[in-house]
Amino acid sequence: MQPPTLDHPFDPAPAGAAEPAAPPVPPAGPAPASVPTRPRSAGGLRQWLAAAVVGGLVGALVASGVFVVADRDPQTGAVAGSETLVRRPAQVIAPASGIAGIIAKVEPAVVAITARSGTNTTSRGAGTGFVITPDGYIVTNSHVVEGATQISVAFTDGSEKPAELVGREPASDLAVLKVAGTSLPTVELGDSDAVQPGDEVVAIGNALALDGGLSITRGIVSGLRRTVSTNTGSTLIGMLQTDAAINPGNSGGPLVDVQGRVIAINTAIANPQSANNVGFAIPVANARPIIDDLRLGRPAAFLGVSTVTVTPALARERDLPTGTGALVTRVSPGSAAATAGLREGDVIVSIGEQPVTEASDVQALVRGRRPGNTVEVGVRRGGETVTLRATLTERPTA
Repeated sequence: MQPPTLDHPFDPAPAGAAEPAAPPVPPAGPAPASVPTRPRSAGGLRQWLAAAVVGGLVGALVASGVFVVADRDPQTGAVAGSETLVRRPAQVIAPASGIAGIIAKVEPAVVAITARSGTNTTSRGAGTGFVITPDGYIVTNSHVVEGATQISVAFTDGSEKPAELVGREPASDLAVLKVAGTSLPTVELGDSDAVQPGDEVVAIGNALALDGGLSITRGIVSGLRRTVSTNTGSTLIGMLQTDAAINPGNSGGPLVDVQGRVIAINTAIANPQSANNVGFAIPVANARPIIDDLRLGRPAAFLGVSTVTVTPALARERDLPTGTGALVTRVSPGSAAATAGLREGDVIVSIGEQPVTEASDVQALVRGRRPGNTVEVGVRRGGETVTLRATLTERPTA
């Protein structure tokens, strides 16, 4: 069975599309102003994701906006009960201020990104970002700006600024840009660890790069801790799933909670011909340390393993010695993990003194350290627990 194919919601345009004249700046007023948008890229800025979603759905191939769906394989298996996910009544948007209040709080800090590439910068792509500091640091997806030779951002007040790429990390699909400015509007970052299925959320972004301003969609948190693997072999771990409509152009935009705080970064959508309203976003808790490293120019630590969360079903299927932890599915050649002796099929159960109960724990515990640090990695191998010592290296840039 092939995994379902996901599409980064990043907007390409037909070849030869002419760039329209910039729309006039609307008069000042209480309502949010529209955002100048750009046509979609004709070039190679589009990337595809293949998802390792629990209970894999449909294999698909995506090219030039056409989805070719493979046959579906029959699936069996248990699904975790909702009582393990729902801890409290779902958070809902208050009727007093409603979505309008959320938009008024967040939209001024959301920008439409145009990324140009090529010798004549004729290939254009559209994405979204949001401002996190008053002096102009902006968060978006790595794939939005990959290969770009010229980047510009448009604000809701009608202004447009050139942007510099500060840094990006393809493995996590995050990037940080910088524009000149002071006292710029910023978003408030929320607590994605406190989110649960059923909570209402709002997605804001440059969907389809449509003229007339940003697009707003509403939905709920549909699931937590999804594992999404890219076609290049990298894996996005601990993703948040939502049914709020995410479309090409939304890449890098904010997913916000009922208080108007950003809890995740919209990144991928499932093939619409094989799934309905299945979008994925990077939780802020996972993104924060990466964003900080990129903004400050700090090298990230790298262990060199790909892992998936051990579930009871996976433990039975693979005859694993434990029902919890992170199963190693790949060890990068020459990495710290390889040098330490980690193997495919090992189950990581601890890093340092901290327990590992799922794949996202590995990423978080490694990210909290620096290159050159030596950590003890506890693994279950066969019927015994083995402790290995790994000296972390710098994360590769490509």
